[in-house]
Amino acid sequence: MMRRMKKEIEDEMFHDGETGLQLDDEGYDGSACGVVLKKGPWTSAEDDILVNYVKKNGEGNWNAVHKHTGLLRCGKSCRLRWANHLRPNLKKGTFTAQEEQLICELHAKMGNKWARMASF
Repeated sequence: MMRRMKKEIEDEMFHDGETGLQLDDEGYDGSACGVVLKKGPWTSAEDDILVNYVKKNGEGNWNAVHKHTGLLRCGKSCRLRWANHLRPNLKKGTFTAQEEQLICELHAKMGNKWARMASF
């Protein structure tokens, strides 16, 4: 009997082209009886669930999002989605002339300490 490839088995497990990751009750992968978590692009419905959860409970304890909302995403994915896409004070786009000047001044003082400079 020929062994089936992992991809073929995954294709049978997930419908509509979705992929996922199995996690046990503590949120670690490797459990055969765990919950299947979704991977890939976020939908607007998932974004709404995450935003409402953060409005109600605040930031932090990202692993509890799945437990309290039923959102099929891991805590790390929720934290990164919030921090990089959904935060209300997140600014995207080009720097203003003042911001660019501040970055140059901070870089002259601190060097390549970008995380520290970001606090300014």
